[in-house]
Parts: sequence; C-alpha cells; structure tokens
Amino acid sequence: MSNYPEVAYWLALINAGHLKLNIIKPIIQRWCIADRRPLMELFDLSALELSTTFGLSDTDAEQIKATVDTLDTQQALLQQWQQQSIKPIILTDSRYPRRLIRTLPPAQQPLIFWTQGATHLLNQPGVTLLGQKDPDPSTLSFIEALMTALEAAEVGLISGYGRGLDRVTFDMMMGTEDGYTVAILPIGLQTMAKTTSKLEKAVQTGRTLLVSPFSPETAYQERLAEARNLLIDHLTLALLIPESDDTSQDRATAALDRGLPVFVKADTTDNRELLDRGALLLTDPGEVIDWVQQAVLDAAMQDDEDKEEDLTAAPLSVTAPTEHPVSHDDYALRGEDVPPLDSEEAIEILSLGGEIPEILRKRLRKSQDKS
Repeated sequence: MSNYPEVAYWLALINAGHLKLNIIKPIIQRWCIADRRPLMELFDLSALELSTTFGLSDTDAEQIKATVDTLDTQQALLQQWQQQSIKPIILTDSRYPRRLIRTLPPAQQPLIFWTQGATHLLNQPGVTLLGQKDPDPSTLSFIEALMTALEAAEVGLISGYGRGLDRVTFDMMMGTEDGYTVAILPIGLQTMAKTTSKLEKAVQTGRTLLVSPFSPETAYQERLAEARNLLIDHLTLALLIPESDDTSQDRATAALDRGLPVFVKADTTDNRELLDRGALLLTDPGEVIDWVQQAVLDAAMQDDEDKEEDLTAAPLSVTAPTEHPVSHDDYALRGEDVPPLDSEEAIEILSLGGEIPEILRKRLRKSQDKS
C-alpha cells in the first residue's frame, strides 16, 4: 500500500461508496490535521479500531477498509489528470490557501483543490469585482484604471470567470503586462477544457491559476456555482462593486458581516444599505491598494503567530476562528525604549517564521527608501 501517493488515499476515502462528506471530513480533520498523521496509516487500522476511534458504525468502518481495493483506480486517474497538467492540492499541502483555513469553518473547507497553472498564486493577495454583467462605458474605464493600479501594486484578481463582468475583468487583468489572476470554477477542470480552450493560453503565461474544488470530470450545476462563490468571497481580500445587482448585494452584505472590506463606486439608493453597514466609496484605486497591503501585513503577522502557537496547540483549521480582545490596561505597561527596526532587520526577523510574501518584502524596503 505504501507505493501509492498520499493523495490517492484521500481520493479513495472521499470516493468511498455510500460514505458522506459529513463522515469523512471529521475523520480527516482529526487524523491528518489534528494528529498530523498521513492518511495511508489510517488504512492500517482494523475495522474495530476504526469504529471505536471515530465512533463509526460497523458498516461504515468496513466500507473504509474496502476502499483499499480502489487505490489502483485512483492512482490511474491521478496519472491521467497529471497528463492534462491537473494537480491536486489536499488540505495538508503547504500550497493550500491559508486564508481559507482561517476564514472558513472546517466543515466548509474543501478537502482537495484541483488546479492548473501557477499554484503559488493561491496564497498571493487578490481582490474580487462583483456587480452588473454589462457595466456602462464610464465604469469600464474606471475598472481598466483599477486593473492597472492593482498590477502595479502586485495585487491580483480572484474571479469566478462567469459571463459578463467576471470575464471582462479577467481579460483586462491578463491584458496588463504582469497582472495575475486566480479563476475558481464551478465545474471540473477536465470538463471545462472540453467546453473552451481560451483559458489554456492564459495558463501558459504563468500568470493564471485555474482552481476547482470539484473532481475534474464534474459537470456544471447551479448549486456548484453558489458553493464556488463562497470560496471566492472567503479567499479575496476585498470585494469591489462598480455597479451593484441583487447577487452582489447579498454577497457584499455577508462579507461586511464577516469584517471583509467592501467598496462601492457610487452613493446610490442600491448601495445605501451597504454604506450604512460599513461599505466604503470606491473613488480612488489607491485606497483599495492600501487596504489590501495592510491585510497582507496582518496575514504575515498572523502566520508568525500561528507558527508559534503550533508548537503547543492544534492547527487553526481544526477550530473555528476566535477573537483575541486586547485589554486597554496592556497599553499602560512600561517597557524599555527600543530603537525602530530598519527594513532589512524586519525582513530578517519575519523570515524566521517562514516565507515572506513578495508584496510585503517590497513594501518594507520601499518604506525604508522613503525614510
């Protein structure tokens, strides 16, 4: 059994007969995330050990044991998809988007992402545009200027590649010299390739990543599009709404309730409720850049804190995100005066916690140059 890659065991368990995800996910969360054990070791347990460890029925435990017989099939599928440049990223993979682990409860985190293209883009900063499918000419001009500003700041576009605004903004970003895009699709990548070849060129540039949480041969369904939208809204660092519609209103409201920044272009009747809830007027692309860069800095600091906590606690993905209120009394504590760090010292210290996002590295050095 050890001749198979780890992802083959994930596929075997996920595709196991009648077992539902609400049974499989807690098993993987506990075994692979909390206990940090490869899934292949799970298959060494007897049916009795499986049922007592995870509280399974005898039937479910036997079903898991039987999935071993499907490993050859899963490995053959993996090789077939590999030939099409489709790469799986499982929940324990370091390339899995850290933002989703923070912002989504475990029950909503996809166990596998299927990808084509530059996988490192999954953890690069990006924003999402929502709204009317056919924006007016003045709005298109503003969006084009916004894409140029995002490209210059090395902030990408996270898109659903739907008809209308989604594809317009995708093409605009790809029309810049260095802009990058992440397209999260409501369809399997293998099926998508059969419907259009347009995205192949974008992937070949190295500036686009196609992502699907659904198995490569999955056909399009409306409910899958709704699930895809949830992932986009949790992966993005900001929602931008040039011209609102019903769908964007609902998604923006949910985002504001989570504390995600939402920008609207005009103080209209449709946007008044969003503005009252805390949305910001989108008058200058620079404001968006500032918000995103601050979010990148916050994420880098959070990564460092997570790694420290990781030494004594379970990974963040096992539990729901929690707030850590700071007492005002803390500001009264005395401490010795410490001279400020220059950018190189800051980069060196942050590097001890792992890789630093390139956008943060450049921002630190730019600040040092200005000073």
